[in-house]
Amino acid sequence: MIVFLDRQHHGKPNRWSDCGAVNDGVHETRLTSQYIHHCEWKLREHGIDVVVISDGYYSQRHDRVNKYAQGHDRSVYVSCHVNAGGGDYGSVFYDHRSTSGEVLADCINRRLHEWCGPLHNKTKTIAAKPDHWTSNAYNTIKGVGAPVAVCFEPFFIDCESHKELMTHHGCELVGVALAVGIKSFLLE
Repeated sequence: MIVFLDRQHHGKPNRWSDCGAVNDGVHETRLTSQYIHHCEWKLREHGIDVVVISDGYYSQRHDRVNKYAQGHDRSVYVSCHVNAGGGDYGSVFYDHRSTSGEVLADCINRRLHEWCGPLHNKTKTIAAKPDHWTSNAYNTIKGVGAPVAVCFEPFFIDCESHKELMTHHGCELVGVALAVGIKSFLLE
């Protein structure tokens, strides 16, 4: 089993300074780094191999993922983000054609709700499509062929009720929830 955690908005050759969404001086890439760290630690604790990606264009990242996933019985790719735009929910997007993607997204959302419940009461599993409002999420996963791929946006950086999730403790909860959701999917 192998899990790829892709830290988005970081390391694009033409946009080195891109840090994703920003609110009150807090950058998306800082928050994703924190929850990825906790997720990686938890998955490794359970004997699951993890590769953290943070450089290159989508197509380059996806090509590497598809190459490295070969030879593994089960693999997962997570495009790691934080949302912006005033929403008040967490979401996991999957390719609308992928039954396994929907199952993985549900596993992650259940754990996000369980682990962050008092801080986070709404989670959504959303099918991403190329000609839909979900096209940005779709584009982050569309080139991944070997692993089951999802786009993870656990909270909104500009939502007042999600402020607690942007603390060290909140990012730890999000990371552990992501890991436990992935683990439950891989071991089903």
